[in-house]
Amino acid sequence: MTFEEYYSAFKAYSDIYSDEYRKRIENLEPLLMKFMKEKGKVLDLGCGAGGFSFLLEDLGFTVVGVDNSDYMLSLARGFAKEKGSKVELIKADARELPFEDNTFDYVLFIDNLVHFEPLDLGKAFREMARVLKPGGKLILQFTDLRALLPVLMNGQVIGAEYWISKVLPDKDEKTVLIEFQSEEKSFRVRFNVWGKTAVELLAKLYFRKVGEEKINEHTYLQVYLPKK
Repeated sequence: MTFEEYYSAFKAYSDIYSDEYRKRIENLEPLLMKFMKEKGKVLDLGCGAGGFSFLLEDLGFTVVGVDNSDYMLSLARGFAKEKGSKVELIKADARELPFEDNTFDYVLFIDNLVHFEPLDLGKAFREMARVLKPGGKLILQFTDLRALLPVLMNGQVIGAEYWISKVLPDKDEKTVLIEFQSEEKSFRVRFNVWGKTAVELLAKLYFRKVGEEKINEHTYLQVYLPKK
């Protein structure tokens, strides 16, 4: 199963009006406002269905949403039309962003690490640092999947109808194949496994960490300044 099918199965990622998506926004909005006190231009990288882009637009920021999925961008554009939003939505690769140096005051990177192998994430971090203005901020939110794996192996309800039935890491635990089960069907998705330490070591090549909030036992929001 592709990630597009995975996201479509869970309203927390595909329906910005759902209770699940609203909960994500409610959990993160106070933290975003804590670290984004000055209005400016935001790159919402891996914007998905666009919920955080629209939130920041409503709060007075100028927002560009980028994703490399036609499906997710189609959802975002549909929601943007409904809302009368002026968020610019662009298809692009995080490893080669189509923007000039020093373009953005903020880069938002939420729940996207599982898509990236180490080499690709390094390239994406380099691009984020490049397009940020001096003193601009990378707002990075992620789940420490390496620490979460043992919990997942015990089974955990995920959404309104799915639970995890199998967790199959590769021998080096660099990726994990997770099987989601409902009463009617099941599907499998492979995730790249990132632990907090590995994320910080890679980010350190291009950024300096200036803030961190622990959202729950395994999820973090971190703030970085580019080394420039």
